[in-house]
Amino acid sequence: MSEDSSFHFEDLIDRLLLIVTLNSTLIHFLLSSQVEGNIDPDRVDSLTQGLLRTRKWMEEATTMKGVPPSTQNILSLIVKRLSQVESLLPKLSDKAKQAEKNPAQEILSFLDGSKGVPRTTATAKSVTGSPTSTAGDADIVPLVGETETKTLEAYRKVDVEDDQFGLIGQTQRQIQQYSARCHVLLPTWWLEVLRELHRYKSESPYLGDVIELPARIIVATTKGLLTEAPGARLLQDLLKSRQQESYLNGSEQERIERAVSKYFQGLEGLLKKQDVNLKDKILEAQTAFDGFNWGGPELEKRLIKRLNQQCEEALHSAEEASDEPRQVIYAEITKMLCKLQHAMLAEPRPREILAQMKP
Repeated sequence: MSEDSSFHFEDLIDRLLLIVTLNSTLIHFLLSSQVEGNIDPDRVDSLTQGLLRTRKWMEEATTMKGVPPSTQNILSLIVKRLSQVESLLPKLSDKAKQAEKNPAQEILSFLDGSKGVPRTTATAKSVTGSPTSTAGDADIVPLVGETETKTLEAYRKVDVEDDQFGLIGQTQRQIQQYSARCHVLLPTWWLEVLRELHRYKSESPYLGDVIELPARIIVATTKGLLTEAPGARLLQDLLKSRQQESYLNGSEQERIERAVSKYFQGLEGLLKKQDVNLKDKILEAQTAFDGFNWGGPELEKRLIKRLNQQCEEALHSAEEASDEPRQVIYAEITKMLCKLQHAMLAEPRPREILAQMKP
């Protein structure tokens, strides 16, 4: 073996510090999931990616020249435990994704003959966020003279986005303009988030803010990547070593769709003009921000730091905005941005790009 593969106690310290960090991340994930009452599949998948790289790094240490036998045994045990956790996380992710599925997708699963998640609530909700009748309701005969009450539809998703603020076209033109000299997969990721936000409709007077407030944050993110340091230089250098990638794949698009869907689900009460517990919303946003995914030591942190700052600003707005509806919206924006960060690091291509950018 070369001297580079020789064992040094400094290497051991670095690896043990990484293990401690990973343990802290896993503990926070378990506790925050318990508090929130749900598991974020994108967060699980990003944890899996980090765990995989940590395990491989620990495995390398076991084969280094000069490792004492006792140390090698301990490292091998750590690798074994990491492998056991790693094998469980994909199963947890699959269950979490099923829990995030829209009711409409459950119907499609039933029609396909596949097993769906059984309903446990008395009243189901459609993808629009409004109640739908259950099978037993078909046999109920309304009383004579009974007045039908219409429930306000919280939101619905349409096939074609409505670029009501001109932000999609503006961002798309900017990406096309810079695509000759910058790698554009990361900007395209945020463009697709922008498009997905504009595919939702509602009669609520709050819809404008619900779409525009996060959209302007995303536009600023995309512009910063293409025109400001360090993003612009990093994307230019990346294009010299990596083929241009201008489109998202199905898995990447699905993660964005689920993140935006979760955002609108969190705003259902506001859009239906129902009372919303602001304190709980801010607590949820704080919990999401505390679990922000910085990724492993192999990733370029400056771009991640920019997004972290935007999450922090959104959280601050949730605490300090002038009116309560905007506070609720900013709380959900914070959660969505954190979820999108988990989603990005759960996908191989964005993660590879951030690793390639690391000096």
